[in-house]
Amino acid sequence: MNNEVTFKIHLIPNGISFICKAGETILDAALKAGIELPHGCTKGGCGVCKIKVKGKVDFGRVSKVMLTDQEKESGFCLSCRAVPLEDLEISLIDGSMVKVIRYDDFYSFLFKTRANL
Repeated sequence: MNNEVTFKIHLIPNGISFICKAGETILDAALKAGIELPHGCTKGGCGVCKIKVKGKVDFGRVSKVMLTDQEKESGFCLSCRAVPLEDLEISLIDGSMVKVIRYDDFYSFLFKTRANL
């Protein structure tokens, strides 16, 4: 029986959801799910991974230059450091679509293509 705590993260405007394990960063969970959130240093120092979030997170250790207290209060976090404390709704700061990589679709296409060679 698996009693591991998980949180559901809903990605707007893509309209898809993925699971994040307790203690796992939003970025790590997204990448495992094939969702390419923008990111750079993964240490909270560059700000490339800044996202809008609805819900409670542990912000983690981040540069106050890249994520100010005012930004935190306005619902922003750095996905490379933020750990969910509850189910979340997230989006890119400009509201655009996020690239989603569907490995199962890719490999299915690849195998069908190879069979026709």
